[in-house]
Amino acid sequence: MSTTARGARGNAPAGAAPQPARAPGPPRPPDLSALDRAPQLRARRSPRWIAAGVLAICLGAIGAVLLWDGAVTSQQVLRVNAAVARGEVVEAGDLGPVTIGSLPGVSVVPAEELTGLVGQHALVDLPAASLVPAGGVGAPVVAEGTARMGLALPAGRLPSGTLVPGESLLLIPVPAPDDDSREARQPVVAATLVSAPAVGPDGVVTLVDVTVAVEDAEAVARLAATDRLVVARVG
Repeated sequence: MSTTARGARGNAPAGAAPQPARAPGPPRPPDLSALDRAPQLRARRSPRWIAAGVLAICLGAIGAVLLWDGAVTSQQVLRVNAAVARGEVVEAGDLGPVTIGSLPGVSVVPAEELTGLVGQHALVDLPAASLVPAGGVGAPVVAEGTARMGLALPAGRLPSGTLVPGESLLLIPVPAPDDDSREARQPVVAATLVSAPAVGPDGVVTLVDVTVAVEDAEAVARLAATDRLVVARVG
């Protein structure tokens, strides 16, 4: 027996029972203090994503404002469906409603006035797809010192081609068949076309409105009643 073994037994009291081996205790928790002392790294945010988020917020706000503004300022006005020349009668299908937003400085006519404008005259040229301006349709206005006259002209008494309201015309008297006297001939009368020519209900005569000087109105009426007028376009 070795000296070490004897020494170990010599330390124990005589007659004492041997001590059992000590069981290991529970594991100690990890020391987190070192982690607390470690420098913290802040998460980096991408500037690109930040800019994208700000842009999305701005676009959403602008869209909301536009929707609100459109809902508040939208209005129904009259639009020209088919072109109407100045002086022509406006028919039911020529105009129609359209919804628009706010147009500061643009003259328009509310859509609810459509019924009252049908049958009136175009006081200005109304191009197709344009908005009807205020005062653009109504009763014909006769300038002071002039008279508006309606003529029913037989075939061959008007120049060929399109006559546009506002054109200058000459009303040329035609002598009666039994009148060969130069002294009896009437002078040529200057006129202005008011409405575009239209075929009459009988399909033979052409209807046209013109304005002439008041002093010429009676003579023109007499000549028109006897089919003694020819209309010439002034170049």
